[in-house]
Amino acid sequence: MNEKTCAAMMDVFFGLDKNERYPLKLTLHLLACKTCRTQVRLCTLAERALAAPVLRPVPQMEADALTERVARAFPRRGEGSPISLRRWIVSGAAMILAMMLFTLVSPQSAGNHLQLAFYLVFGCVVTAYCALFIAGNMDFFVKKIETLGTR
Repeated sequence: MNEKTCAAMMDVFFGLDKNERYPLKLTLHLLACKTCRTQVRLCTLAERALAAPVLRPVPQMEADALTERVARAFPRRGEGSPISLRRWIVSGAAMILAMMLFTLVSPQSAGNHLQLAFYLVFGCVVTAYCALFIAGNMDFFVKKIETLGTR
């Protein structure tokens, strides 16, 4: 391929952020140009190798001092217990049961306006329930997303 085109495409590649999708023009160029494809693959492998943590043994005394300094710098608000989904499942089941009971118990003479109001309120409650569940377990979801991204 043309050297100017290859240089321009490599500039586009180096301008991308980590995990950003390749533009269509770059993707098509990489499919056609073996040299650029090899360079991109080698750069990606080099970035992974450089990003991997360097493992070196730390003397025990130094490790204890480091742990103490980290604990002083970042005090914990309390040890978090493992995520217990029991309360979330029980409250979700209670919400669904309440909705079913309302539809069975509500008189038909109440009219559609009452049912519409109830379903709007119930929809807001379910939305708030989901938002609180995600906000309360954010660290769990972040860890899951990170493990999915490494595959």
